[in-house]
Amino acid sequence: MLGHFDYEVALEILGQSQQLLVQARYDESNKENPNPELLKFLRNRMAAVDELMDNLKPDDEYLINRILDKNDVLRKLL
Repeated sequence: MLGHFDYEVALEILGQSQQLLVQARYDESNKENPNPELLKFLRNRMAAVDELMDNLKPDDEYLINRILDKNDVLRKLL
């Protein structure tokens, strides 16, 4: 069963992962010779996290628990 704030914490974790991706994209874009494949990868990853954030529901216990679990591969991929 989900705790009272688990949904909000899961969204916060997703948001923090977005911040890291935005920073990495900014850093790469500002290089003298930015790598287009890395930029494409970062954009795609940002889009995937955005989609997860947009579609996550407060009662989605399975996904929320996976996001909250520091040892889950999903969490590690964020």
